[in-house]
Amino acid sequence: MKVELLAYTRANPALSPAALADVGDLATIWNGRGTFAENVIEYAGRVCYRSTHRMGTAPNFISARVKEGHEDIIEHVVVTLRITGSDEPLRWRMVNRHCEVSEAGDGSWIVSGNTRVWLDFFRRGMGLGALPILKQVAAKVYEEFPDGPKEPITLNEPSFSGDLARLLPAEDGPQRVTLLGFTLPQFDDPELALHHGSATFLFEGISRACTHQLVRHRLASFSQESQRYVDLSKGGWGAIVPPPVAENEAARQKLEEAWSYLQEVYADLRGLGIRKEDARFLLPNAAETRIITTMNFAAWSHFFWLRAVDMAAQWEIRAMGQRALEMLYTVAPETFQAHWDVYQREFVKRSA
Repeated sequence: MKVELLAYTRANPALSPAALADVGDLATIWNGRGTFAENVIEYAGRVCYRSTHRMGTAPNFISARVKEGHEDIIEHVVVTLRITGSDEPLRWRMVNRHCEVSEAGDGSWIVSGNTRVWLDFFRRGMGLGALPILKQVAAKVYEEFPDGPKEPITLNEPSFSGDLARLLPAEDGPQRVTLLGFTLPQFDDPELALHHGSATFLFEGISRACTHQLVRHRLASFSQESQRYVDLSKGGWGAIVPPPVAENEAARQKLEEAWSYLQEVYADLRGLGIRKEDARFLLPNAAETRIITTMNFAAWSHFFWLRAVDMAAQWEIRAMGQRALEMLYTVAPETFQAHWDVYQREFVKRSA
């Protein structure tokens, strides 16, 4: 079995420590001590634990999370390979439905999977010919496997030629959308591009009401800030206020009164010895959160049709989806041209 690397999650070329210096804690991602893939994985875990200020301080952070089974964070790095000389990939999709397997037409197979999928395969004794490549992409994920022969990664990926300014974090009120990275394997067949391209976003300044909608898109990977680490005490949480409420003074006052009462009850519970993880049951849907989300282009396409370019979509997730669409259209215009045309016609031109 011959294994060839076609693509793996690369950093958004618009991001750099300088570009992110004043953008929340995003610049801490560069404090990681591994490959970019490993930095994304650690950052996802740090977002969950509210500990991004500790990026790069624990060399065993990733391997420790893998050992304890907190493996959703390793789903944000995708690796695409070409397999030649074996029909083994035929059954991989049946073993793990979270991979994409396509026949290339020349007797080879195109296989895309996140590093958790590949870890599952290796634990089953499958696809071990890909292990040397995966260990170079994210060695800390695969520390349970002994070192084997290393083949230097060679990836003739074209440099990004689009407008980098369009890939910078986009802010809309409290909401911020950041494209962290993407895989962009080069195929002439648009179907292959659709199913083997992928993108990873960080969504911030959104409500739990918004993420409840987001996670319904199940062909995706999510790492969300845990409310076990959110304190409902005054100043310990942010709230997303719907525009109709913000514009209505009486309605806003009612909302503030309700939140003030919740904070008082929360303090009472904490005073009674109730832990934060149980006192958090008082947190409302308005509670601000952040979440890292990874999907392949086919799943993003479905998301955009329902959430970004549909007038019936809820305002918050629609705004979030439109910022993500603007970035992915910049990265892969042929894949998202149809979404872009509807977005321009129904939203941009109407508001002009």
